[in-house]
Amino acid sequence: MYYLLLAPDIDRDLALDRLRVRGVRSVFHYVPLHSSPAGKKYGRVHATVPVTDDVAARLIRLPIWVGMSENDQARVIESVMHIAMA
Repeated sequence: MYYLLLAPDIDRDLALDRLRVRGVRSVFHYVPLHSSPAGKKYGRVHATVPVTDDVAARLIRLPIWVGMSENDQARVIESVMHIAMA
């Protein structure tokens, strides 16, 4: 797994859309336990967790797999750089 923490000024959903347009299938990384259906039902969060919420909103998972070609790697890197500069 290879993840990327987006800068606070980059909208995660927009970044994922821009990557998708460039042929890079990326997804948001995870839903914090306190926000998940089971966490809401069984969890016991007694305070706000702003750091967890902030990081969860900015964390994406980039594609990586065994046998990924150098061309594919370069395309992912170029696409990430493109959205970072947009």
